[in-house]
Amino acid sequence: MISRTKPTVRTIAAELGVSAMTITRALNGHPKVSTETRRRVLAKVKEVGYDFRASSRTVRQERDRNVAIHCGDDKLYSDNILNFYMRLHYLCQRRLKAEGLRGQLIDLNVHAEAAFPVLDNCGSLILLGPVEQARLETVRKRYPELRIISVFGSVDGVTQVGPDDYEGGAFAARRFAALGHRHAAVFATLSESGFCKRYGGFVAEFQARRPGARVDLIQFSEEHDQSADDRTRRQRLDEYFTSVSPLPTACFVPNGYAGVFLADYLAERGWRIPEDFSLIVYDNLELFDFRTPALARVWFDLKELAAQAVTALQNQLRDRDSRPVSISIANEFTPGGSLAAPRNPRREL
Repeated sequence: MISRTKPTVRTIAAELGVSAMTITRALNGHPKVSTETRRRVLAKVKEVGYDFRASSRTVRQERDRNVAIHCGDDKLYSDNILNFYMRLHYLCQRRLKAEGLRGQLIDLNVHAEAAFPVLDNCGSLILLGPVEQARLETVRKRYPELRIISVFGSVDGVTQVGPDDYEGGAFAARRFAALGHRHAAVFATLSESGFCKRYGGFVAEFQARRPGARVDLIQFSEEHDQSADDRTRRQRLDEYFTSVSPLPTACFVPNGYAGVFLADYLAERGWRIPEDFSLIVYDNLELFDFRTPALARVWFDLKELAAQAVTALQNQLRDRDSRPVSISIANEFTPGGSLAAPRNPRREL
């Protein structure tokens, strides 16, 4: 018989003939509680309508320590060269651990059913990369108290932490303009908002600094299959360089791997960097310094990004009435040897 009084941990424990500690542990997912006992507790909680997440201080505290980290399999495992998201996930996990928090990896895009049981016991969610809009709405409805931090998640209405992408593109444009370039190409996929902002910042700043300057977009798509994507990149470059006239004197690439790909492509065709093409890439990888010449690049501190994401999460957990904010990580620049003033005559294909 269901009690008419407001259910508590103690009343539920009395009805099931177990201790209040057992109820709390079962609700927290404690490993010492058997599967059968946990099943009975959850069934009784549902029967009496006990909102244990809101009612139990212990459960709330435990949930606040657990942080779900969404990172799609396509981001985490398809990049076998630069491992950007793998490194970012590792740095977030390390920072969370240092702050006494526990990170748990999920993929809301592909493995949503496996993600929901994890979210049941988490007080916050960090988005590393995009998430399907419909899936995110489901999460918000199911967990209205969940604190969400977006890092490259392209999500509105939540705290955003990331590099100043627009300024990153603008910085590259200023470097080219200062050297006298008036015709540049941008080799990019625009599948993510960060890449779009870097491209937009580059175009706006380059044309503001050099009125009448020309910017060509060499756009490619990605299927997150290394071989297929490389074929697509090569095809787009072939199409562009066999049809463009005159040739650009500078190239900006908003993505590190694509920048390396472009540098190799130009070298295969006998073009020299920076004599024939000046090149700036976005990202900061050790392999850039081992190339000849070393690649000039705009970049941000990945460790600082992870630290700021965790700090923003902690602020939201402490102040549940706080409003979403945007936190920008400053860009840095390493000159490399891939920059020079435009030289004539230009070498054609």
